[in-house]
Amino acid sequence: MKKKLFLVLAFCLAGFTSSSVFAKESPLGLTGFGVYGSVGQTAGKFGSGIGLSLKWGSFPVVGLQYDLAASRVNASVDYYVIDAEGLAKNLSYFIGGGLYAGLSGNEGSEPFDMGLRIPVGLQFWPVKKLELFLAPVLTIPLFPAPDVGFGAEFGARIRF
Repeated sequence: MKKKLFLVLAFCLAGFTSSSVFAKESPLGLTGFGVYGSVGQTAGKFGSGIGLSLKWGSFPVVGLQYDLAASRVNASVDYYVIDAEGLAKNLSYFIGGGLYAGLSGNEGSEPFDMGLRIPVGLQFWPVKKLELFLAPVLTIPLFPAPDVGFGAEFGARIRF
C-alpha cells in the first residue's frame, strides 16, 4: 500500500512540475526538479532506491525516495552550504548538511527512523540547465539508535 501511495504521489508531483520545465517560472516556485537513484545508507537503512529531487532557490533540496530493497519510504532535506562552486568549465561541486526520516511497513524492522546527512557531490553540466550529479553521503542515524552509515546518490536535475 505504501509503495502504491508513494508512486501515485510521485507521478502526480512529476506531472504537475514537469509542465513547467520549459516555462519561465514554476507554479510551485521550484528552481529545479529531477530524479535520482541511491545505494547504501543514504537515508538510514541499507538499501537502494529511486526518488524525486526538488529544489527551491536557496532553500534546501528535498528528496522523496522509495527504497526498493527495504520496501520503505524516505524523505530528506539537505541545505547546500556550497552549491555549484566551479572546478572546471562544466564541473562543479556542492557540500551540504541535512536530515532524513524513513517509514517502513516490514515486520521485524523499526517502523520509523531519522538522522543527519552530509552530502558532498560533484555536478556535471552537459548543457546550461541540466545537472548530472554524484554525491557520496555520510549518514548519522539518531533514532532508534545512534550509528554511522555511508552511501551514494546519483541522478539528474533540470534547473529552471
